[in-house]
Amino acid sequence: MSSKRSEDVFINLLRSAYRNARHGASQLTPLSASTCISRPTSRPLSSLAARGAILHPSIGQRGTRARTETLPRARTRTFATAATASNGRPREIAVLGGGITGLTAAHYLARHAKNANITLYEASSKLGGWVEGKTMQVGDGENDRVLFQHGPRMLRTSGRSAKYDDLVFYDVVANLNLKSKLHSWTSHIDRYIYYLDHLVRMPSSELSLSNVIFSLQSMFTEPLWDGAVRTGMNILRSNGDRPRGHPSEALAPDVSVGEFMEEEIGTDPRLVRNLASAMMHGIYGGDVYKLSAKCTMLEAAVRRRRLPSRPGCLWVDVKDMALIYDMFSGPNWREVARLADSNVGKSLMMFEDGLISLVDALVKDLEARDNVTIKTKSRVTSLADKGSRVSVSTEKTTKQYDQVICTLFSGHLAKLVEPKDSLPSLAATSAVTIMVVNLWFPNPDLLARNPGFGYLVPASAPDNDECLLGVLFDSDIAPPSADEPEGTKLTVMLGGHHWSGWRALPTAAMAQEMAVQAVRHHLGISPDEPFFADATLCPDCLPQHHVGHRARMAAAHRELLAAFPGGRLSVAGPSYTSVGVVPAMRAGFDAAMRAASADTDTGTGGRGPPWIADPDVPLFLPDGASLSSEPARFADHVGATGLAGFAEDEFDGLMSMPKGQLPLRAWTEETTPEPR
Repeated sequence: MSSKRSEDVFINLLRSAYRNARHGASQLTPLSASTCISRPTSRPLSSLAARGAILHPSIGQRGTRARTETLPRARTRTFATAATASNGRPREIAVLGGGITGLTAAHYLARHAKNANITLYEASSKLGGWVEGKTMQVGDGENDRVLFQHGPRMLRTSGRSAKYDDLVFYDVVANLNLKSKLHSWTSHIDRYIYYLDHLVRMPSSELSLSNVIFSLQSMFTEPLWDGAVRTGMNILRSNGDRPRGHPSEALAPDVSVGEFMEEEIGTDPRLVRNLASAMMHGIYGGDVYKLSAKCTMLEAAVRRRRLPSRPGCLWVDVKDMALIYDMFSGPNWREVARLADSNVGKSLMMFEDGLISLVDALVKDLEARDNVTIKTKSRVTSLADKGSRVSVSTEKTTKQYDQVICTLFSGHLAKLVEPKDSLPSLAATSAVTIMVVNLWFPNPDLLARNPGFGYLVPASAPDNDECLLGVLFDSDIAPPSADEPEGTKLTVMLGGHHWSGWRALPTAAMAQEMAVQAVRHHLGISPDEPFFADATLCPDCLPQHHVGHRARMAAAHRELLAAFPGGRLSVAGPSYTSVGVVPAMRAGFDAAMRAASADTDTGTGGRGPPWIADPDVPLFLPDGASLSSEPARFADHVGATGLAGFAEDEFDGLMSMPKGQLPLRAWTEETTPEPR
């Protein structure tokens, strides 16, 4: 029987992670309850009674302190302050790019790199990247204004995910006192796919008789579902099949989303072209037969299909367990826990103005910091290694920095680095361009026949001359604010991979006309309905993680180390890790926290155990006992370049955990701590 004492939590987590990272599935034995992350008994939280579990800050303090004392070379410091430069002066750190990744990185540097000066470079006149909005006057009244948002405006919660990037978002919300402005809700509204001249409603996840009947009727009457029966039979025939050989070898092959679904899941190609391509359009704007299955939303499915499994267990990233440790060792741990727990049963969250409040609060906080300088209208033109420093040049100035974190699109970075062609792997990356068209109709009843979240257009849809990817029903997703008039608000997305290779793109006026024609046809809107429109071109806004992405990033890791010895230039953002606002914030956190605790003399840094383990010294527990007489094999997924995790064996970064013992998720088992 495992102990429920809070002091045991971190030790048990380390033991479990160490065992799984070293031995993985080659020695699969039933996991004991000792792997559970139990709620601290000394700090009860009534709001977490149904979810279980967080880590007590004192555990992290004792663990880090004991580990550092035992292993002086490991340089492990969680939420540490930055070291000064070798000559005693404050360190100079530059962050390139004022999008959500760059703002988050600067935010954490400002909080934790107290003895460093941070400079944020942004090419445009505004900060926030693709999080942007514009107010349009649609009438003569004072409140006849409508907010058009061109980029992301809402976030999905992670209550049913084994990823924990959302904890970074909650930590930022807590630190900026934005909790009262954050709205979250459960959305059961309908979603559609446009196919063969009409909208096809998707079955919901609701387990009800009416939903089951609707799903069966749709499957046998809608051509969109052609191949579904064959797919189901293929899945049943292959159920229980498990890969052979070492898990690292089974996990290694990279294939496209389309190939994975057809060859490994047994999906009929018609379903791939109809359904899977629509999903890839809505999230990535990409080609289902080019996007990597391992680097998209199918990552968990790849692991389930290729790796041995135990009943009730999930393969999770060890870096997410480290993030849990980091966040619940931090100053906002109580508020982070409450926010995560309160959103377990919700599906969407946003601020009243989308995500603009988040950007505004980040900018306001940075502007108030004495150690932060923000340089807008400062397009970086070149980066060069200058021995112990990095030279950052703009059209007007040149300055040298001890550390540079670049959050720009990877293809753009490859063009900036001197000498030219130093980063060929990043030069080989790609992104797609989206034209976002915002529409507002004074008639509030235009979606009465098909209310819902919106619809996507698959690659197989005929006559898609407008290159439409999808349409959001903004006025149905969230009700208008008190300052907006009633009406029908839509966001239309054009382009994506459809425009790859085009020499010229539609103008804003052309895009508006294309969008209006499409939604009139798809939604049955009369040409007599008046409307207001605004179009925004978003060049290279969605990086494409094509097949071979991990290998390219591993090569880029080595190229960055060669071009900037010591890791003085690191990278972060959707070009490298997952696409989306929350993953981008996680990337900014990772890069900033490693830079905050970096040692300028050696180029090494730490974020606390288990990430920085000396390769020549065994891993020690907080009580001083050694886990193993052999060296620890935990990898720093950030590393000197931000890409170290890609250069490691993929399987070494995974561990198998019982679903019920993953904290703050819908499936978390209720725990009752024993009295101490």
